[in-house]
This record gives sequence, structure tokens and C-alpha cells, in this order.
Amino acid sequence: MNTQSTHPPPGTWNARNLLTVLEVAEWARVHPKTIYCWIKEGKLEAIQFGTRTFRVPEDAIGKFLHKTGYSKTTELPKPNGREQS
Repeated sequence: MNTQSTHPPPGTWNARNLLTVLEVAEWARVHPKTIYCWIKEGKLEAIQFGTRTFRVPEDAIGKFLHKTGYSKTTELPKPNGREQS
């Protein structure tokens, strides 16, 4: 399995900034297998620990969202489907 790995500068490792595949899947509301596919395809950066253990840096999620066209300024639809004045 080819994966992209990130290597932060020495001294900047912080376990709180590394998310498990399950945590990312729950956040994105997708199946964990989807996260593994994104990692394998190089769409989502991850750090591999051993043969089956991955961690996703928090900032990689922001990069992923940016690459997929998500923008913070994107307006979400109104609950009832109508524009509010």
C-alpha cells in the first residue's frame, strides 16, 4: 500500500493532533473503509505506524477539504429550503 506520509519538523509532534481513521470517519460521516481508500489514493495525508495503523494529522483534513472544493464561505441550504430575508 503506497501512502503519503507527512513529517512535521522535529519537536512538533503532538498526539492530540493525530486522529485515528475511525475518528476521521465519524467526523466525515463516512465508513472507515472510505478513509482508507482516500489514504491509499493519496487524497488524504496520513502517517503509517506499522502495517495496519494510520493516523491523520488534523491539518491534513483542512487540506483535503480545500482540495475537494470546500470553502468556509459556502452557504449551507436553509432548513426549510427557502431563502430567508
